[in-house]
Amino acid sequence: MTPEPSGRPPKVAIAHYCEGAGHATRMLAVVEELEAAGFDTVIAGGGPGTKFVEENGYSEYEPLSVDFIGDFQDGSLVDVLRNSGPAVYERVNQYRAWFAEEVPALLVTDDISAAIAAALDGQTYVYVSHDPTGFYTSTVERAGAWVRNRIALRTAEQFLHPKVWNGEPTIPGATEISPMAPAETGVEADVDVLVVPSAFTVDPDELAAALESHGRRVTLVGDDDWEIQESLQPYIAGANLVICSGYSTVMECAVAGTPCIVLPATSEQRGVVSALDTETGFYAADSIAGIEALVDAVESPEPRANGAKRVAEIAATYLPDPGDAATTGASAD
Repeated sequence: MTPEPSGRPPKVAIAHYCEGAGHATRMLAVVEELEAAGFDTVIAGGGPGTKFVEENGYSEYEPLSVDFIGDFQDGSLVDVLRNSGPAVYERVNQYRAWFAEEVPALLVTDDISAAIAAALDGQTYVYVSHDPTGFYTSTVERAGAWVRNRIALRTAEQFLHPKVWNGEPTIPGATEISPMAPAETGVEADVDVLVVPSAFTVDPDELAAALESHGRRVTLVGDDDWEIQESLQPYIAGANLVICSGYSTVMECAVAGTPCIVLPATSEQRGVVSALDTETGFYAADSIAGIEALVDAVESPEPRANGAKRVAEIAATYLPDPGDAATTGASAD
């Protein structure tokens, strides 16, 4: 699929996965970097991340959502085959229709459905994933991760693996990059403990009360006093401690140099916790008591470079210079 010359900057399609808002926030960081470099972008993905896309002033195409985690962890393999399987099939077809309408010069995605659609259509794409088979213990989940990674390794121009940890687990054949986070813009928020719930194994309100009983000042994302933000990065960068479960927030803490306690609630999150075991500044807990034992004894991690910029730099190597398009347009005039 080759776009026709238009005199406009090259168009890059950005597609994020639909389970959890973190996929949208990390891909929005790539959008920021690509647009700063002069490229046009269009976004797709759907799910909980749509509200963050809209809060940042963008609209996105929303293909049918998939709930593999719910089907597998709260159901069975039968539920995966009955629900997630057909949903992925439909999501792939909807992405193909979106590609045909937008005709992007390049796709950047962390969504395997978009990757499959790109492979079927001959759409040039760069894939971003942190999902090695080593995260998982169950045969089904290990097989699923192997298949997803194999598809991308064989069909993507590059497979980028953003990592906070060193060493294993890895994705053989993928290019390792620094963790991804939104650009740090604006004033850092004055935050003591930032609690970012997603699929917590503990009640976030009970957690906040327990922390406050220790004299800590708690900011709870999503509570009645919280207003949706364009980015959590100023809050994460300004916090003394972050408590979360998702890997996107872990990466944002790594870039900001903020200590992080992770409460894993899914197989993938437990894999992340295991990978972070020897990394300074990152801790694991599975109960309020476990958090209380850690909360006053954390160390800050060394801030990492922001891998979102590296994703955009690599993507740009597969695109014509946006200045060439402007020159072409001016000549045509």
